[in-house]
Amino acid sequence: MDTDSHNGELVSDEVNKLLPESTVPEEELNAGDVDLTGSNETADSISSSAIPEVPTYSEENSSFVYPREYRILSLNFQRAIGSGEERIGEEIFNITEKTSGYNIEDACDVYNYVNRQWDYRYDKNAEFFFGASQTIDSGYSGDCDDYSIVMSALLENMGFNTRVVTAYNESYGHAYPELYIGDNRETAYAILDYIAERYPYAENVWYSERVLEDGQTTQYWLNFDWSGSNGYRHPGGEYFRGGYVIYYPKGLIEF
Repeated sequence: MDTDSHNGELVSDEVNKLLPESTVPEEELNAGDVDLTGSNETADSISSSAIPEVPTYSEENSSFVYPREYRILSLNFQRAIGSGEERIGEEIFNITEKTSGYNIEDACDVYNYVNRQWDYRYDKNAEFFFGASQTIDSGYSGDCDDYSIVMSALLENMGFNTRVVTAYNESYGHAYPELYIGDNRETAYAILDYIAERYPYAENVWYSERVLEDGQTTQYWLNFDWSGSNGYRHPGGEYFRGGYVIYYPKGLIEF
């Protein structure tokens, strides 16, 4: 298995504009035919004993006063991700046929389902986000912000930790979700191995590392963007490159 960590610097001198008016061009989203599964759609070939659990952690709160633009965007993400919990729960059951006991297999099932359903629609109003349940009921139609919100809402309601990253370069901006996969390298790599086995066409499985303030703890985050490799989309696809701002569900912001 090839795994790649992504530790790009968060560019603080570009904070005057979070997301340019132009978002990722639609042609950038289509990696050939959208095949998400290879030969093992339901991962039946992977024994249940080999399916790792996904660790969680108690997210830290922050009393730091962030720039106004960041606070507004953070509140918008929190509102959109946290709305319509009952509808989100129904959709999770529709996808996984489970109400609890979720693991990485279920997270991948959600990834596959959402990406197969997704209908890209450019949204000129970058300041307003639809709630996750509204986007689901509209037929999974939206841009990268909507995708990040829907994916985060589904995963959060399954009990997982997520975060949303906004990134931008000289040409356009993008947003994507990440899934927390632990602060233990062995545990995280077991999940990465599962991804590589389930999606054998993946050239690499991309993740990022977050070193906490204590300097002793490293968190691992799996890219859950709609990217991929070899013309296929898969969890752990290659990262969008640019300046980053990271938003956590409880209001913590990193930049």
